[in-house]
Amino acid sequence: MSNKLRRSSDLPKAAIEALRQGNVIEAIKIVRQERNIGLKEAKEQVVTYIATQPALKKKIDQVLATAKQRLIRWLIGFLVLAAGMAYLVMG
Repeated sequence: MSNKLRRSSDLPKAAIEALRQGNVIEAIKIVRQERNIGLKEAKEQVVTYIATQPALKKKIDQVLATAKQRLIRWLIGFLVLAAGMAYLVMG
């Protein structure tokens, strides 16, 4: 029960560093390993910590937005390349 009562500011240092780098999944993994808890509990603790840190939340949102933009650019590039290949094969 003491795991459930831990304060949100008491995440492992490695998990906090992963969050500072924008890696939420890694932070959840670290919390799971160090506290020997389930995925749901670890995720709740990480999400609670993020909610208490507005600057960190903003940074994570920016990292996710950048990743989304990169994925979209990659997909567009791939589709253009595929269309060009199809045009060459058909023509």
